[in-house]
Amino acid sequence: MAEEDQHRRGKKTELSTLSWCVATLAVIYIGGGAIFSWLERDAELKFYERNRHIYQGMRDLYEFDKCGEEPFLKMDLCQKQQEFNELLKVFLERGGTEMKDHEKWTFSGSFFYITTLVTTLGYGNLHPRTEGGRLCTVLFGFFGIPAMGYVLSHIGRYIIEAWTPAFPVTVDTRSKRIGVLSCLIVVLIGLGGALFAFLEGWSFLQASYFSACTLMTIGFGDLLPVRTISRVAVVVFIMMGLGVAASLIALMQIHVEIRGQHFAKHLDSWYSYDAVAVENGNGPRQPGVEAPPIRPM
Repeated sequence: MAEEDQHRRGKKTELSTLSWCVATLAVIYIGGGAIFSWLERDAELKFYERNRHIYQGMRDLYEFDKCGEEPFLKMDLCQKQQEFNELLKVFLERGGTEMKDHEKWTFSGSFFYITTLVTTLGYGNLHPRTEGGRLCTVLFGFFGIPAMGYVLSHIGRYIIEAWTPAFPVTVDTRSKRIGVLSCLIVVLIGLGGALFAFLEGWSFLQASYFSACTLMTIGFGDLLPVRTISRVAVVVFIMMGLGVAASLIALMQIHVEIRGQHFAKHLDSWYSYDAVAVENGNGPRQPGVEAPPIRPM
């Protein structure tokens, strides 16, 4: 009876903590979406305007200004010049000198940024430019990262518990659990690849690469969703998959650590065997003389 009461109190405490974390994240998302869009949107628009001036200034250096007149329209020089203009624009966009409004700091864009912040993904090409935005990043990260970590751990546990019965094997060992989690991660990466390829027009390989980097919290930032629906999909994908990926990485880390300790013990026994042989005047172990056998790890 006492154990049952203790179990109930533990569940109640866990539910209370989870509720507080969810409430904290709700405040951070709603308040942060409004604050970041207010602080960063004007700076973003000025950034695009400055880049357009840079692009126009570069064009003024090489453009032949008569290409718009009738006698010159069909000249190879003018046609090639137009092609070069488009290539230059693409080159500048890919290099970070963006001219098109990507709406990074609208409310939906700020919502997406907060997700990358509290999950520590940190896509490199999405960052605040104002002092106020940087200060808010520190404050929201300080409170949001532990809250998100706690919530993701519970979501990951629920998904794993729901997924485990689908496997015919009994998941009673660490190796089998790693196998189950690995299969689940592969499924998530494949689903993410199909989803983001459809939403963003990426190739399946690019979308799968983005999904894998997201689940591993690498966040290179070389691929970033630009459509609002894609950002919403990424947020849901992170919520569903990041806890599972973190569970797999933590379990593999424990597995590697245990195996490393086991190997170190056997390696130490080899050294001890040689040391005893030297003390007894037999010299170090010679080729052909077997050391104590290493049992399988």
